[in-house]
Amino acid sequence: MICFNCNRTIPDTAKVCSHCEAPVEPAPTAEELKIARDMLEGLPPEAMAELQSAFLASDSADDFVNRIFVGDCPKCGGSKTGNCEGDPEIDCILVGRCYDCGQLWCTECEKLLTAAAPECDCWDDEDGDVPDADA
Repeated sequence: MICFNCNRTIPDTAKVCSHCEAPVEPAPTAEELKIARDMLEGLPPEAMAELQSAFLASDSADDFVNRIFVGDCPKCGGSKTGNCEGDPEIDCILVGRCYDCGQLWCTECEKLLTAAAPECDCWDDEDGDVPDADA
């Protein structure tokens, strides 16, 4: 079996990849592959080129998703970034963090944030709730 995160061979009975520690996910169904293929074929050429560039620059599936949804740091331009899901002090998937300069930002509008105030005005919904990682 192949780990979908790091693309390395793992035992068929593995629950977690022994190389990258990602949970083992079932292989996509034929229907899921068709949906993904149809979506990719419908993308404009410049969007497809951007996705391909992000894919080629990624070390794993998690890294690829991070490049797409978090992106580079808006302060220093660094690519060593991630979201703050699971961070005990922030725990918000919409907050990006740069591991080079330490900057926090809104991944929706790129507004720079601080650890003391890691919330963005663009997150307000009708109820005034701020999304968390469990939403």
